Amino acid sequence: MPVIRISDATMQRLKAWAEPLEDTAESALAKALDAAEETTKRTGSDLPKTAVPALRDPRRRPASPKLPQKEFRKPLLEALYDMGGSARVTDLRPAMKNRMMSALLPGDLEHVSTGEERWWNATCWERSNLVKEGYLRDDSPRGTWELSASGMEHVEKSISKSADSFIDHLLAMPEVGDDADFDRDRSGSRRIEL
Repeated sequence: MPVIRISDATMQRLKAWAEPLEDTAESALAKALDAAEETTKRTGSDLPKTAVPALRDPRRRPASPKLPQKEFRKPLLEALYDMGGSARVTDLRPAMKNRMMSALLPGDLEHVSTGEERWWNATCWERSNLVKEGYLRDDSPRGTWELSASGMEHVEKSISKSADSFIDHLLAMPEVGDDADFDRDRSGSRRIEL
């Protein structure tokens, strides 16, 4: 079987033809080729011999702005962590939507061919990447997404780093009087009240 390499941009275009967690790269490519061939049959033109036909339907409206798929990575890991490291998809989806709502762009709320909103489709694809990278378990029961030990460690390091930088930020702030968030104790060292 031949092996081909494609750019990240082309892979993103190919994912638009795929059903999350059902299609492989090959089956998504077959769908795209079928659509291109069907278009040429309807228009009565021949496929170009040297150029790849445009896969986007010319009658389709221009794409609305949407978040890059990688933007769903950290919120997904953190949501799973906050839910104890494991969650049923039916519980995770609303938690992710609440977490992401303020960042979603108009294109993220559009529906893809499966009827799902695009943001959830992107979340599913990012989950697939996280499984491949070992941050999510690949042996979870159907309908459940789980952090692996590596994923738990990754999130805990990220949380620790964020907490440290927040405390450093507070310590660097100048005192502003009696109602400051921190003051000095009798020894003269700073004390933080959280």
